[in-house]
Amino acid sequence: MRSLFYRLQLVCIALLLGCSPNAQPPATQQSHTQELRISQSKPARKPGMIVLGWNAFGTTPTYIEQSSIAWNMNVVSPRWFTLDKDKLVAGEVDPNYVKWAHKAGKQVWAFFGNKFDADLTDNLISSKKTQIKIADKLKNALVDNQVDGLNIDFENIKEKNRDDYVGLVATIKQALAPHNIVVTVDVTRTNPDPMWSGSFDRHGLGKVADYIVMMGYDEDLGGGGKVGSVASLPWVEEGVQLLLKDVPAHKVILATPFYTREWVTDTATNATNKFDRTMVEMEQIIKERGLQKKWDDRAKQNYVEYTENGQKHQMWVEDEESMQQRLGLVDKYGLKGVAVWAVGLEKPSIWSVFGLPN
Repeated sequence: MRSLFYRLQLVCIALLLGCSPNAQPPATQQSHTQELRISQSKPARKPGMIVLGWNAFGTTPTYIEQSSIAWNMNVVSPRWFTLDKDKLVAGEVDPNYVKWAHKAGKQVWAFFGNKFDADLTDNLISSKKTQIKIADKLKNALVDNQVDGLNIDFENIKEKNRDDYVGLVATIKQALAPHNIVVTVDVTRTNPDPMWSGSFDRHGLGKVADYIVMMGYDEDLGGGGKVGSVASLPWVEEGVQLLLKDVPAHKVILATPFYTREWVTDTATNATNKFDRTMVEMEQIIKERGLQKKWDDRAKQNYVEYTENGQKHQMWVEDEESMQQRLGLVDKYGLKGVAVWAVGLEKPSIWSVFGLPN
């Protein structure tokens, strides 16, 4: 599964300036409004539930503006740190954002990534001494700036580094624990790819980290086939079930998408291209073209399509109704909370689905 951070980078930059191969279009045209109304009558936020939002590809003023709209998000994760060949850890905390977030009642869990560089990751984390140095650099930066947590997102890791990665997380946790700094680790939804999934020892990571965040998206890139939802509910739920075999529910956070894909198929050749679309872009397409949403009862989300100039456009929509379904999994399995990729891609009204703050 290719990382959503990599795949959506161009979309995010623009905004901030900015299923199965056999899946068929849903036949039902029944409105799902009644079911949504029923589910909205129940509180969406349970006590202690984490609602985490990633900030990416922006500046502090951008993050503050976007996170202010997300009024009931209680944890922000700004993309501040990456592995570095020379410095070991590159990047820095912006104390102004920490100050703003704390005043707004939000915790800050700084993002720490590996730039999806398998060789760099191998060179640095295979040494215990280097692991200690990395942990020490992170500790100094986080403690000095009163940061509440760390979100570790290493993707595209060699299978031989499976144990090294658990060792790194354990070393970081050991360094941060005396300062009550939370350590969370992102993992892909289980899929056949050895480097994007097989390299995660989910059981081992679950033992040493405070929380494991399952990236519940990119079904089409994670063994689900081609044209279809970014994250159909059955696919996401199966991923949760698989993860719970290795990690207890109270340690699991389900990450959900604030984006979708537009699939464009040439009706003459059957050749298909895909384009990432934010929630805002999707709403614009639906409005401008006067499209009618249809409920896909398999994917558990709305679907739209149209054909123009010999090209068929298909989109599984991320909106309040699909988000209700995903939050339902958090309740059903007693998960610790939900995360969203990424703050700034959504339409503001989506936040009403997450319920009142704790």
